[in-house]
Amino acid sequence: MEIAYHFHNLDPSDAMKEYASKKVEKLTGHFNSVMSAVIRFRTEKIHHTAEISVNGDGVQYIATETAGDMYAAIDLAEKKLEKQLKKHKEKHMGKHRRED
Repeated sequence: MEIAYHFHNLDPSDAMKEYASKKVEKLTGHFNSVMSAVIRFRTEKIHHTAEISVNGDGVQYIATETAGDMYAAIDLAEKKLEKQLKKHKEKHMGKHRRED
């Protein structure tokens, strides 16, 4: 899987990249095939924003979260993205299942 990182008003950090990539790798279990992911880190005054965009199975999922700490923002965005993936998967599976 290809992961691109973008830093806005923030110095690039290998630790932040590694932390975010672990979170995105954890989400790949929900996909049949993951094409790419883009992770954007942005700082505006005291607000830290993390945006995770994942392309997989022909659908693009985007989650953006803001917190006082960048690692907290990454965690919140990962949880939001996981919720989107589960909802989509349940909806998709529900259409193809036969009811007895």
